[in-house]
Amino acid sequence: MNPDHFRPNVPYSPEPRFIWPGGRKCAVMLCFDVDGETTALSEDMALKSRITTMSQCAYGPRVGVPRILGLLEHLSVPATFFIPSWVVERHPLMTDAVIAAGHEVGAHGHLHEKLAGLSPAEEEAVLGKSLEILRKHLGKHPAGYRAPWFEINPGTVELLGCHGFQYNASLMGDDVPFLHPNGLVEIPGQWLLEDWEQFAFNADPAWGVIPEDCDKVFRLWWREFEAMRDYGCCFVLTLHPWLSGRPSRIQLLERLLTGILQCGDVWMATGSEIAAWVRDHPEARREIDFDRSPP
Repeated sequence: MNPDHFRPNVPYSPEPRFIWPGGRKCAVMLCFDVDGETTALSEDMALKSRITTMSQCAYGPRVGVPRILGLLEHLSVPATFFIPSWVVERHPLMTDAVIAAGHEVGAHGHLHEKLAGLSPAEEEAVLGKSLEILRKHLGKHPAGYRAPWFEINPGTVELLGCHGFQYNASLMGDDVPFLHPNGLVEIPGQWLLEDWEQFAFNADPAWGVIPEDCDKVFRLWWREFEAMRDYGCCFVLTLHPWLSGRPSRIQLLERLLTGILQCGDVWMATGSEIAAWVRDHPEARREIDFDRSPP
């Protein structure tokens, strides 16, 4: 390192991590995990008798999703909705509305099961059950999958490949997409760009601590977007309608998306669109992992 090379007025500007369509600087994947009542039931089925807790969870598909769909239509922004198949069965008209609006629906377990507690056979049984329900309702195989709580098992990637998925959106080890050895595309996220850590609260069972101020959350997410845009990354924002469907948070999302759209050089895309670009353009990714041998 040569201190004479220090240039205090020149910002660090590495090569873009990814080459995006049309020369755009970064991609944005807007995700909504519509967990609905499974937020509680996946923790303990006995919570179905806790009416206030259940009503807060049901706010997502009943009130939050319609409001979110209205905002997306207002801004002409595409999104990817990951919906547990239990929710699809209990809220079929909500699911129909998401599809009718032109958004993508991806798999998200049946009852939002935590995969870490399942054997390989149990995991495959849950996946098969959820796929059967989703195919029946969607009229096609879902392209994408997100694991509940983002946590997958050692065999999950192979299982998804065997069941015909195009992409997974569960890991956090990168900020641009990559291909697994079996050809499955990974679109990584991160806890920073998740609303549970910012807004979740329930008294009993205890979820969250103190809901954050929307201005603080806007600054957090906007600053990450600016930096990811500078570095050519994939900005994956994950929201839950029972949290981000509340009025002030819809306005937060509108403020964020309006700012992103005004940049004019961002690709707003669904998971399947991003996955298709990755598969069709393997040269688009700039590999920087020093521990990985070059091809």
